Amino acid sequence: MRRLTAATVIGNTIEFYDFNVYGTLTAVVFGRLFFAAGDPALGVFLAFATFAVGFIARPVGGVVFGHFGDKYGRKHMLVLSMLTMGVATTLMGFLPTYAQAGAIAPVALVVLRFVQGFGIGGEWGGAITLMIESAPKRRRGFYGAAVQTGNALGIILATGMVTSLFLLLTPEQIDAWGWRVPLLFSVVLVVIGLIIRSKVEESPAFVENKQAESTSRAPLLETLRYHYRMVLLAIGMYVAVAAFGFTQGVFFTSYLVNDIHFAAATATMVNLVAAVGNLIATLIGGAVSDRIGRRNAYIIGGALVIVGAPAMFAAGATGNLPLILVVMFLTGAISGFVYGAQAALFFELFPARVRYTGVSVGFQIAAVLGGGLTPLLAATLTRATGSTAPTAVYIIALSVVLIVCTALAPRVMRTERLASPATPRDTKET
Repeated sequence: MRRLTAATVIGNTIEFYDFNVYGTLTAVVFGRLFFAAGDPALGVFLAFATFAVGFIARPVGGVVFGHFGDKYGRKHMLVLSMLTMGVATTLMGFLPTYAQAGAIAPVALVVLRFVQGFGIGGEWGGAITLMIESAPKRRRGFYGAAVQTGNALGIILATGMVTSLFLLLTPEQIDAWGWRVPLLFSVVLVVIGLIIRSKVEESPAFVENKQAESTSRAPLLETLRYHYRMVLLAIGMYVAVAAFGFTQGVFFTSYLVNDIHFAAATATMVNLVAAVGNLIATLIGGAVSDRIGRRNAYIIGGALVIVGAPAMFAAGATGNLPLILVVMFLTGAISGFVYGAQAALFFELFPARVRYTGVSVGFQIAAVLGGGLTPLLAATLTRATGSTAPTAVYIIALSVVLIVCTALAPRVMRTERLASPATPRDTKET
C-alpha cells in the first residue's frame, strides 16, 4: 500500500500540475500572448475559451481509458494517460506566440489543450479505482483522499512555479521566455512518474474478475445500459465541486489581476494559499467519511460550499490582501473537504466490472460542466453585470443539486445493482 500510495499520489500530482499550470498561465499570461485582442478583457475571455477545450476532451479520455482499463487493467492505462499528458504539456512549451506565428499559435494551443484534457480524462478514475480496490474497506475514505491530494499538490507545484517566476523575472522576461519554463519542467516530472508507476501491481478486484472471466466486454455500453441513472447522479454530485474549485483557481486569480488590480505574483500567491488549505482538508474529508459515512461527509461539504462561494467574492471585492488570504485558505479547505470525501463515495457507486468507466464518465462530464465552463461563464457574467454576485448564486444553485443527488444515490444504487450483471467480486463488495 505504501508503494501504491506513492505511485498514485505522485502520478496524480504530475498530471494535475500539467493541467493546472495551463490554467494559471491562462489567468495571467496567455490572453495577451496567444490572442490578437486589443481589449485585455476580451483576451482573457478567449484564453478561458481555450481553457474550456481541455475539459471538453476529458469525457472522451474518460470513455477511452475507462473502456480499456475495465477490459485490460488499470495500471497500463494510468501509465499511458501520464505519457499523453506530459507530451502535450511539453510541446506547449515550444509553441510560438501570436506575434511570432499569427493564427497558427492559438490553433496549436487549442489542439494541445485538447490532448491534455484527453490524457487527464483517464487519470482520476483509474487512480481512484486502482487505489481503493487495493485498500482495506474500512479505510477506503482515507486512501481515496490520499489520491485526491494529488490535485492540491499539483496546484501548489504549478502555482508555486509560476509565482516564483513572477518574483524572479521582469514582465518582459516572462513574456519573452519565462512562461515556457513551467511547461517544459513537465519533462522531468513525467519521467519520474513513469518510473514509479511502472512498478505498481494491478488491483486485486480486476485480477479476480479477469481470472473468473467476468470482465465486461463492452464497459461503456454496460454502464449506459445498467448504470445511466448513477452516471447522471454522479454528474450532479460533482458539478458544484468542480465549479467552486476552478472558480477559485482560475477565474478568481484573473479577477484579482484585472478587476482588483493585484500584481500577478500576489494573485497567484492567493491561489497558492487556497491550495494549501485544500491539501490539508482533503485528508480530513476522507478520514471523516470513514467515520460518519461517505454521503454524510459529502453533504456537509456541499453545504459548506454554499457559504464559501459568496464569502470568497465578498473578500475579493474589498481588495484587502490579509482578509483575502484568510478567506481563500478557508474556501480552499471547504473545497478540499468535499473533494476528500468524494473518492470513496464515487468508487462505491459502481461495480468493479465497469468501475473505471463509470466513475470516469460521471466525473469528467461534470468537470466539463462545472470546471471547464464556469470560469468562462464567470468572466462573461462579471463583464456583463460588473458584479461577481451572479457567479456566486450559480455555484450555490449547483450545491443544492449536489445535496439532492447525493441523498438519492443509495436508492438508485440498490435498483441498479439488482438489474446489472453480477460478479463474485461485485457481490462481495456490495
